[in-house]
Amino acid sequence: PRIIRGAIIAVVAIGIVAFCTIEGCIIGNMNAQGEPDLDYVIVLGAQVRESGPSKALRYRLDRTIDYLEENPDTICIVSGGQEPFSEAQGMADYLQKHGIVENRIIQESKSESTMENIVNSKKLMRQENASVGIVTNDFHMFRALQIAHANGLKQAQGIAASSPKDMLVNNMVREFFAEIKFLFS
Repeated sequence: PRIIRGAIIAVVAIGIVAFCTIEGCIIGNMNAQGEPDLDYVIVLGAQVRESGPSKALRYRLDRTIDYLEENPDTICIVSGGQEPFSEAQGMADYLQKHGIVENRIIQESKSESTMENIVNSKKLMRQENASVGIVTNDFHMFRALQIAHANGLKQAQGIAASSPKDMLVNNMVREFFAEIKFLFS
């Protein structure tokens, strides 16, 4: 009984330390801004409905619009393929409705995960060693950058979009478990 209780306490303590460490890393990347004049930005997909992008995706797209307006030579890759129609198409439509010209937008419409978003988008870049920004919601930035770096975009920078405040705690906890899965996959 004493050994079992000690083991349980140790496991709980390790879990708390792991949770706090990962959440600290997530928080540390929530305000990433990226350098100006990147060659590309990759906007990671999220849910698109027939009525348009989800609230979380609108945050990403609005942050992308701001960046693209400030950096007129940057090309945007919108990435995502699941939904009734591709996330990429829904994102491209939204960007165009908000003044981003079509020839600055490349659609990657086969991805169904963050890993596939990164890998498939990288294939669409016209130049080797291009400078790249990853646009995603603040809570997702830490893991998205890890995935980008692990898949050959070693210099990828984060461009964090806000996220719905009413869902932030839920998203942060969910992201902890996604990070654990990423680390052990």
